[in-house]
Amino acid sequence: MKANGGKHTAAEWKALLAASPICAGCNRPWEEIPKRPDPRYRNAWTKGHKIPVYHGGTDDIANIQAECYECNFRKNAGALTR
Repeated sequence: MKANGGKHTAAEWKALLAASPICAGCNRPWEEIPKRPDPRYRNAWTKGHKIPVYHGGTDDIANIQAECYECNFRKNAGALTR
């Protein structure tokens, strides 16, 4: 991730999350998404990369979107490219 560059602050993530009332993947409101099976996690949302880091995407806030854990975990970045 470091090699790809980009970064975002906690304040940028909080602002993005506040502006995202629904999952970017399935368009469900956060309240409609079932609780995560692991009780250590309280929220349904996760940080998802629009362009996967594996494929050259950065960790810049412009490449981050709020996704539910189901959409994020379902995604597959595919084979690593070198």
